[in-house]
Amino acid sequence: MPESLSVEVRGQGPDLLLLHGWAMHGGIWPVSLLAALEKNFRLHIVDLPGHGHSPVLINGFSLNSVTDALYDYASTHLHGPACWLGWSLGGMLAANVTLQHPQIVTKLVLVSSSLRFCQTENWPHAMDATVLKLFAAQLRKDHRATLSRFLALQFKGDKHARESLRGLREQLFSRGEPDSKSLNQGLKILLDDDLRWQAENIFQPVQLIGGEYDSLTPAPALEVIAHQFAQAKLSIIKGAGHAPFISHAEIFQQQLMTFLHA
Repeated sequence: MPESLSVEVRGQGPDLLLLHGWAMHGGIWPVSLLAALEKNFRLHIVDLPGHGHSPVLINGFSLNSVTDALYDYASTHLHGPACWLGWSLGGMLAANVTLQHPQIVTKLVLVSSSLRFCQTENWPHAMDATVLKLFAAQLRKDHRATLSRFLALQFKGDKHARESLRGLREQLFSRGEPDSKSLNQGLKILLDDDLRWQAENIFQPVQLIGGEYDSLTPAPALEVIAHQFAQAKLSIIKGAGHAPFISHAEIFQQQLMTFLHA
């Protein structure tokens, strides 16, 4: 296998891969959630390329290049088809893996993740592109401050914002700083890529979990997308923002476990 991913493996049972969001790393998943999951699943906690302990991809950070790296890992390390869980950008990557390599995916969990992150004329349920473009410009000037502001945006409206934001900020640089080029290329995915029209080609069971106050992937976006999958369940957690697995850990865990054990 190409040396492209750093992955922590723990637990026993069917394989379950966890993909983090933009600018984060595998250390963002709550200890309590991992402890519950590893009792029933063999977890693969991924650092995406250029994030955490994973090196940068030579051919850049794009939807297809990262999908290829994930497939390379899965094809040599998994016992068989697995459940894939992705948060935010990680959800779009997990969806693309499912589209490109359906034989390695049994179930798909999309957490606060859309198949199109930016608004278009026919897609109002998303972020204004100017917001992400501003982040891209600010990254070049002061990426640490920009990432901190991006974290704050994720908890906008969340009833547990202060406590949750503190915890995520403590984790942000615990595995070093993410690669700046990978960050910019990741923003380009959020700005440009669109998998909405391919949702009908995903036939595996899908669970979408979102937050009532999520401004990055609003609940209406998940409601629309849920109808485009062959078989999908949707859960919107009241009072939550973009990271319900942190702010509303108990409810999130209940929703996830119900789906995984169905």
